[in-house]
Amino acid sequence: MAMKDLSKEELLSENGELRHENAQLKSQNNELIRLIQGVKSERFISSDPPNVDTLFPDSESESVVQEKASKKSSKSSQHKRQQIPAHIPRQERILEPEVDTSEMTRIGEVVTEQYGIDIKLYVDRMIRPKYVDADSTIHIAPYDCLFAKSNIGESLASHVVVSKYIDHLPLYRQSKMYARENVILPRSTLLDSVKRVAHKLKPVYEVAAKKVLTADYLMADESSIPVLTKDNPGAARKGQMLVKVNPESGLVVFDYIKTKEKINILEGLRGFKGCLQTDGNVSYDTKGAEKEVTHLNCLVHARRKFDAAKDFDEQRASHVLKIIQEIYMLERQMKQDHLDHTKIHTTRQHKTKPLLDQLHKYLLEQHRPDLTSNPFNRAVKYTLKRWNKLTQFIKDGRWHPDTNLLEGQIRPLALGRKNYLFAASHQGAEMAALFYSMFATCQLNNIKPRAWLSDVLHRINEHKVTQLSELLPLSNYQFFNPIEQE
Repeated sequence: MAMKDLSKEELLSENGELRHENAQLKSQNNELIRLIQGVKSERFISSDPPNVDTLFPDSESESVVQEKASKKSSKSSQHKRQQIPAHIPRQERILEPEVDTSEMTRIGEVVTEQYGIDIKLYVDRMIRPKYVDADSTIHIAPYDCLFAKSNIGESLASHVVVSKYIDHLPLYRQSKMYARENVILPRSTLLDSVKRVAHKLKPVYEVAAKKVLTADYLMADESSIPVLTKDNPGAARKGQMLVKVNPESGLVVFDYIKTKEKINILEGLRGFKGCLQTDGNVSYDTKGAEKEVTHLNCLVHARRKFDAAKDFDEQRASHVLKIIQEIYMLERQMKQDHLDHTKIHTTRQHKTKPLLDQLHKYLLEQHRPDLTSNPFNRAVKYTLKRWNKLTQFIKDGRWHPDTNLLEGQIRPLALGRKNYLFAASHQGAEMAALFYSMFATCQLNNIKPRAWLSDVLHRINEHKVTQLSELLPLSNYQFFNPIEQE
């Protein structure tokens, strides 16, 4: 039909449809840009501990920005040079004036300090004298070495593992770095040392995997890892890690479950009883429906839906975001005031609950089952469908409003994907799960990973199997003071 044959009403109707379609396309385009470039900030106050991303920094992380006042203060202080910590050893040089000072009086000094570094390989040369007694019996000390028939000792092996799984340096790059110093350590040799370390740590990891399911509060989420398999040579399949975090002890377990099928997720959570906090993945609903499980969802996931909807309906989406921001401002204030769980619960009942009631009322007013699907309406539907699970956190002062703590532990896996691209086998993915588990637990408990790993490798052969939980890098790790290490 020609444009001139359309009535005024038909033209207005078509114009409205085109505007609606254009708004949807604009929203989709902006969402794609966000996915490509990475969301650099989320404008609300985080409930995370301040050190969530210190060990595994990621420029693309969806970390939370502080209020404007704190942003201004950080800008004003960013040019102030940080004082160098006292525990770092000093090498002193005294620079005398180029004049004869023998007849002068020293009235003081000016001290300037700069960081320096001197990284050197060394050779641990073990000499075992041999003796023979009168009966011709030969005596020699036992070979006290963790890695038999290998020229890599435990300290270097620890460094290689940390470089791969925390600094995300692939083994071939590490091999080239050593080659620059005329030290030939092929990738195969480095890989062998990583496998040996994993073999030694496997019993500790198995203890962690059992222990995390005994907690009464658990966060869980899955993340992908590309894996090469024999049945599909030349192409990587998408494997899955089920990540479980006990927010109270800081114990983290990466569980390689191969696929994202519900049966695998449920198997990874088998035996757990208590509060389970997840995203909106329906696979968790079956576990959450169990009699002895309380299922929480993540408020941040709902918030992101409205953030994405701002391009489509800025006024209504911004209204929702403002209420959520007020909720997080309360969370932040409670952390700053160091409130215990009882007082947090009381504060949430008196202050957070009215905000949630206000938000719920507004969403119900906006919800119409027959409305056209668009980003804002989808965000409303998502949130209302999960409302009880999104708001359960106000019932217990220990519970978090979101799973940001867990997401901070998944980011290293994303960084690893960028650098070493894939796991070479299912066994390689299981090995990655082991190391990510241990190092993420180190992070949440402020334990230096290389110091802990070297210490565990040094003592694990003599440690009682029944007491392996003592070797987990939790805050009560008793064998060294992590602050004094490295």
